[in-house]
Amino acid sequence: MAFKALISIIALLGTLQSTNAALTKRVACPDGKNTATNAACCQLFAVRDDLQQNLFHNGQCGEEAHESLRITFHDAIAFSPAMEARGQFGGGGADGSIAIFPEIETNFHANVGLDEIVALQNPIHARHNLSHADL
Repeated sequence: MAFKALISIIALLGTLQSTNAALTKRVACPDGKNTATNAACCQLFAVRDDLQQNLFHNGQCGEEAHESLRITFHDAIAFSPAMEARGQFGGGGADGSIAIFPEIETNFHANVGLDEIVALQNPIHARHNLSHADL
């Protein structure tokens, strides 16, 4: 009896999972080789390919990949102690500020050396219609 109930539950879960997959519509991207669940995401495939080919040396996990993760982390955790002390929101969140203001942001002790990855990412940013935060 318990085995029959277990089989029924497994069958029901399988049916629900198949139904969910069938209901998730995908759009064909203009490049003819990618699909996405949202057409707005199609432009990101070109960015991914550009990053892989021109910054990460065809997918190598080297220094540029390490520094790209580092700049993302440092941009996302940024905060202003002075604003916090005044009771104001002190920032935080990946807003691209390190790439937008490299002459200021990369002078902070924790961000030393990030100016190099900003310089390497700038040509990629220039080729795509994205904000620094989206890149």
